[in-house]
Amino acid sequence: MSEPQILMTGIAFGESPRWHDGRLWFADWEAEELIAVDLEGHSEVVMPVASFPFCIDWLPDGRLLIVSARDRALLRREPDGTLATHADLSALSEHPWNDIVVDGRGNAYVGNIGFDFEAGEPAPGILALVAPDGSARQVADGVAFPNGIAVTPDDSTLILAESYASRLTAFDIAADGGLSNRRVWADLDGDAPDGICLDADGAV
Repeated sequence: MSEPQILMTGIAFGESPRWHDGRLWFADWEAEELIAVDLEGHSEVVMPVASFPFCIDWLPDGRLLIVSARDRALLRREPDGTLATHADLSALSEHPWNDIVVDGRGNAYVGNIGFDFEAGEPAPGILALVAPDGSARQVADGVAFPNGIAVTPDDSTLILAESYASRLTAFDIAADGGLSNRRVWADLDGDAPDGICLDADGAV
């Protein structure tokens, strides 16, 4: 096994890491910057993002989606670098939006924690589905701090990290993007899962 390599230092609050197009992209929440770094350690501030928190993923056509808690919206970065509103999420919840995953059909699943993290009492959150046309609807409720989402390569199963329930929860994904057959994917015995992804063998 190779030794760990430091690619970058000076990150204030790194979140939402994604490997894309030969680089590691991540959100620096404290600096309000989207950063990309390659395996040689060459880093770039791709753009400022005035939101805390914000998380990212890509549509199948390569356009970047950004969850903006400040705007309570899902933003889309166009090829010329401008930002457009992909979906307004404010009607679904007044509380902060967090993690995102996009499946192979262009459906985006976004988690809402269900309470004011800095000042409020914990409460159940929800999952929203944003279709490719920007329409948004709730597809799951009663989730205990949704904090990491992954979709299997065949687009059949969504796996959710529930931080306050110490488990990974799975759902079947219907043809219209809806979720059903909720079940425990893994009991984590008191640990609080955060961001997740699937490896090449399908393990979380």
